[in-house]
Parts: sequence; C-alpha cells; structure tokens
Amino acid sequence: MDNFIKVWLKEYKKIFSDSGTIMLFMIAIVIYPILYSLAYNNELVKDVPIAIVDENHSDLSRKLIQMIDATDEICVEYQIGDFRTAEDLLNNHEIYGIIHINDDFNKNILRFETAHVSVYADASHMVIYKQILMGASFSIGTMSAGVEIQRRLAKGQGVEFAFYERDPLPIQTFSLYNPSGGYATYVMPAVLLLILQQTLLLGIGLLGGTVKEFENSHYLMPIGEKHGGAISIVLGKSMAYFTIYIINTLLVLVIVPRIFSLPMRSSYFEMFIFLAPFLFSVIFLGLSLSLLFKHRESSMIILLFTSIPFIFLSGFSWPIESMPNWIVHFSQLIPSTPGIKGFLALTQKGAHFNDVLVHWKHLWLLSVVYFITASLLFKFYILKRVNNS
Repeated sequence: MDNFIKVWLKEYKKIFSDSGTIMLFMIAIVIYPILYSLAYNNELVKDVPIAIVDENHSDLSRKLIQMIDATDEICVEYQIGDFRTAEDLLNNHEIYGIIHINDDFNKNILRFETAHVSVYADASHMVIYKQILMGASFSIGTMSAGVEIQRRLAKGQGVEFAFYERDPLPIQTFSLYNPSGGYATYVMPAVLLLILQQTLLLGIGLLGGTVKEFENSHYLMPIGEKHGGAISIVLGKSMAYFTIYIINTLLVLVIVPRIFSLPMRSSYFEMFIFLAPFLFSVIFLGLSLSLLFKHRESSMIILLFTSIPFIFLSGFSWPIESMPNWIVHFSQLIPSTPGIKGFLALTQKGAHFNDVLVHWKHLWLLSVVYFITASLLFKFYILKRVNNS
C-alpha cells in the first residue's frame, strides 16, 4: 500500500510538471470538444446553393422553381437557360447541384405524358448530396402529386377518391433517437468519447517516452524488484490518471453536451458506471504502450496516427458488420469499440443498463487483459534496468 500511494503521488508530480501532458490533459481536453461542437452546432446544412436550367419557361416550370426555392434544404442561386453554364458554375464550386427542366416539360404534363426533371448533385460531400436530393424530391414529388390529383378530378373522380388513388399506401416515417436528423447529434457523442481516449493515450505515451529518454525512472526500481511491485506501480499510475479523467469526463460528457444541447438520455450515475472500465482499459493500454516508446516524440507520432482508424473501427461511421472479419476481430481489442457502442446505446437510445452489459463486461475484460500486460511489461522493464545497472 505504501508503494502504491508513493507511485500515485509521484505520478501526479510527473503529470503536472510536464508541459506537454498539461496541454493534453488540461487544455486540449477543453478546446477539442468545444471546437468540434461549435463546428457542428448548426446541426443541419441548409440553403445549399444550386442552379436551375429552365428550358421550358412555362407557368408550371416557374411554379416548380418557386417550390424548390421555398425548401429549407436548397436555395436557387441561379436560373439560367443553358446547361453548359451551369456545369461551369458547378466545376467552380459556386453551386453544388443542378436541376434541369426540359423544354417539353409543360407540353408532356398537358398531354398526360411523363415529364422528366433531372437532378445533378455533388456526391463528393454526402451531407450536401442528401440535402439536394431531399429538397428536390420533396418539391418535385409534391408537384407530381398535385398534377396527378388534378388529372383524376378532371376525369370526374371525387376529391377523397382522387387522393386515395394517388397514394393508396401512404408511408409514415419516424426518426428515432435523432428527430431533427442533425449531424452534431449523430457524430458528437462518439467523437467526445474518442477525445477522452486519444488524449489519455497520448498523455500516458508522452510521459512514458520521456521517462525512457531521460532515464528518470530510478524510483521505480526498488519497488518493481519486490514481489508484486509491478502491480503496485501499474495501479498507482492508473489511479493518478483515473482521478484526473473522472473530472475530464464530467467536463466532456456532461458540461459540453449541456452547453450545445446534445441529447443525453441516461442518468449520469449509469453513464459513469459504464465509463469506469472504459477509462481503466484505456489507461492500462496506454501504460502497456508507453514502454514501447524510446523517445518523447515517438508516442505523439504513432498514437496520433491511430485516431482516424479508431473512428472507423468503432463502427459508428461505417457498419462494423460490413468490414472484413479480421478487422472486426482486431477492433474488439480497442476500448473505444465497445465503449462507443455501449455509450451511444445508453445515452442516445435511452437503453437500460442491462442492455449494455455485454459492452460493459467487454470493457472490464479489456481492463484485466491490459492490466496484466502492463504489469508484465513493467516487471520486465525494471528487471532489465536492474541487470544493466
């Protein structure tokens, strides 16, 4: 117990005397969540600029243009008569979509024939692409329904029957867990958890590389040589990080969501109970990795590289079921994979704690595995130092 407390307090001293670690644990942990939340604060992309190529110039085509421009999703920035000019605007990124109304648009409608409206959308940005298609589909679909109902009324059908014939199987859609379809509500909860993981890994790796580079771990050797000494070292270090990151978790997952009105549908008690093994598994993984870095900068170079892969491997940006099996198996070794799945289910879907027990147990299993790994590596490192001295 004395060694455990000694290491715990010593680790605090190392953390708060290292400018790089302070930057990660105290400053980056505040700046990153606020910066990302501000960037996505509008939730939805609105009034995406498009051009309409109207070759018809009829009352119906003008009415369709007004309906398109009235949507929240898109804004008619240009009305032009030739398609080549619209292409130039699209290539110069002045617009992100083109809607083409053919010259026979009005004639085909009056003849009860099919009229075509072409929609070209920039699919290199999926959010913009979705908004253009939604706005165009809604406007064109509404006009199409109106034309069809007018045709049926002209044939002598009653109003109710005409509406029924036009849409005999109406669809009702319900947006679960994210009613507004907002991008921040979708992406930020997972990103916030990943920020906790990555800043913690980077800070632990930075201190580990510093210790090995400047050979200032002499106080660990008499502790590590004793029976169970490596365990007290790992536990002492981990408690220093855990106590700091309990406060950081409060900031990142309680205060930031409140400021930016991000939904949190679980009790804070259940959330912290779920995140306890997540933090321990990240800390023990970080301690295991920290002994692999011989220089202070090495941890930053290597661990920064893992941020993007960890996002994809967590399964929230792309379904993990659609990944190759070996990647799926590898992803289960990363704390953010079960952590994000359980955290999103708990806080976004309002799941009961029993529903996320499988992810909670997974995190505890990772905590045990990485605790054993860290203890063995510290024991090996200390014995090697003793033998070389």
